[in-house]
Amino acid sequence: MQAVQHWGRQALAICAKDMRIEFRERTAVSAVLLFAVTSLVVVGFALSGEALEPDVAVPLLWVVLFFAAFSGLAHVFTEEEEGATAMALQMAADAGAVYGGKLLYNACLLGAVACVAVPLFLAVTGMPVPQVGRFVAVISSGCAALAAAATITAAIIAKARARGALFGALGFPVVLPLLIMAVVATRHALAPGAAEWSWSRDVGGLLSYGVMMVSASALVFPVVWEAA
Repeated sequence: MQAVQHWGRQALAICAKDMRIEFRERTAVSAVLLFAVTSLVVVGFALSGEALEPDVAVPLLWVVLFFAAFSGLAHVFTEEEEGATAMALQMAADAGAVYGGKLLYNACLLGAVACVAVPLFLAVTGMPVPQVGRFVAVISSGCAALAAAATITAAIIAKARARGALFGALGFPVVLPLLIMAVVATRHALAPGAAEWSWSRDVGGLLSYGVMMVSASALVFPVVWEAA
């Protein structure tokens, strides 16, 4: 029990450290929000005030969230490597606590960005949301799974030199099944009736992907984190 509490305190301390740095420098949130807002402005000009069909709007929404996430979430590990603080963090905290803290930070960051980008996207595209609860559940579970995938991908590419090119190239095959499930689940959530919707299939599928990604990452991360 004490070991779990110690692990939890370390993870929260690492998350708090990254948040303090982000509040001071605003590097990651600026990159993510800049991409999301720019994408939405381009979509708004392209539509010229016309509503976008849900079959087209839903994939576009998840493309925006994917590239917004992968444009800024790598910062959480590359900052440690570029600032030469990775070794000090390895000595100060367990690998599992480092992963937990970084994952929590990325999830909070992506959640904050989604709270801004998704309402703006709905306003720009005019996409109706008949069932708000279903839609919020799908977006929340999808973003949590996306943060889990982005975190372990960021840890892997932080050890490489061509980080910017590798992040998207390595992350897309990992996230592709998630994006497919998220698009299908979002379409079901936006359907007027309840025939196509299923909590266990749509939300449960996204959460299962997130749990699988976290479990696999917990096994792989110590090897990646301690690599030279």
